[in-house]
Amino acid sequence: MKAIILAAGEGKRLRPLTYGIPKPLLPVGGRPVIDYVIDNILKCKEIDTIYVAVSHMKSPLESYLAHSPHSDVSIETVDTLGWETGGDLKTVLIQKEIREEPVLVCYGDNVTTLDTSELFSAHKKNKESFCTVSLFEVPQEDVPRFGIAELSGRQITRFVEKPAPGATSSRLANAGYFVLDSSAVAGLPMRKFKLESEYFPSWASAGRLFGHVHEVKLWIDIGTIDAYRAANRLVEEILPPPVVKK
Repeated sequence: MKAIILAAGEGKRLRPLTYGIPKPLLPVGGRPVIDYVIDNILKCKEIDTIYVAVSHMKSPLESYLAHSPHSDVSIETVDTLGWETGGDLKTVLIQKEIREEPVLVCYGDNVTTLDTSELFSAHKKNKESFCTVSLFEVPQEDVPRFGIAELSGRQITRFVEKPAPGATSSRLANAGYFVLDSSAVAGLPMRKFKLESEYFPSWASAGRLFGHVHEVKLWIDIGTIDAYRAANRLVEEILPPPVVKK
């Protein structure tokens, strides 16, 4: 099984830091952000290859990955156009000729800890599912920042990307990890689009979108300078220091 890290954004809101450092390599708690994502991916033992979608500053990321401590799987970068989650995901699937098998898709710009093996197990149980989304509960005031799922059992009955205040009573947010049947996007046009806003809602209406709720100690999007500073403070307080392999 393959995993795809979507890391093609330029990190414009993190400038000037990202003029010289690609966003996935920004350190949080002494580790590049991408390391937290890879740690979560490797909890799913079915993963044998990780593809990292990139659109700029490819060389430093490749250099880091060549010397990263994650030697359990093959990690490759794939050139994309920065065409949001949908366009970049399709680019990777086409280039790597992934047509039928499920893939684990992960955002490359958040720091969290969750068990992707649980997510994959949940997806296998959802026989009618195109996609199974990892969900976690957020405070009411944070609901407009996320994609929000309304859940009935394991099935997502409604999905709203960044809802207006009062548009939903749910507080179950997309954690940025989902297992997707690659065949579900095979027929979609090759263009710039966001999968979560254009297709998650219709898949939910058709009974093809499912969710798996995780309890997470920490979830931080490092998309802005303020969020990045907060991430460094919180990681030091909540997560244990990394184990250095000799």
